[in-house]
Amino acid sequence: MVITNIETTIIKAERILRYDIKIKNTGTTQFKTEFDYPGQHYYGIEVVIQPNKKLASKMELVDGSKFIKMFPMGAGSTGMIDPGTEGSFHVEYKIKNGTDPKGINKLAFDSTLIILDGVNIVKEFPLEKVNELN
Repeated sequence: MVITNIETTIIKAERILRYDIKIKNTGTTQFKTEFDYPGQHYYGIEVVIQPNKKLASKMELVDGSKFIKMFPMGAGSTGMIDPGTEGSFHVEYKIKNGTDPKGINKLAFDSTLIILDGVNIVKEFPLEKVNELN
């Protein structure tokens, strides 16, 4: 898998940082969830952004987790990705009150994109390196 495009948008009225991501399946099999458990409503493939220190200081964070997680405001995806094709994902996070939204776009790539299948990490992409390629 490779990231083929990533764009960020600030939704000022809602104080939201949005990431729009395209990921290409460079493998030979369909990329889909392999996670199985006895419950009924698992999430399957999920894309999350884990902030580094600079970005985390400007974002609302989830309390009570040992992980640094930004407060989610929405997400969506195409789900499965066939071999040789791209899938689209978007995730949205809450910007901390009192933070100037103008500076957030520059800090948005001070983070890591993580692809999860259930609770298992499938792949991590440091976004500073991805941003350098674009």
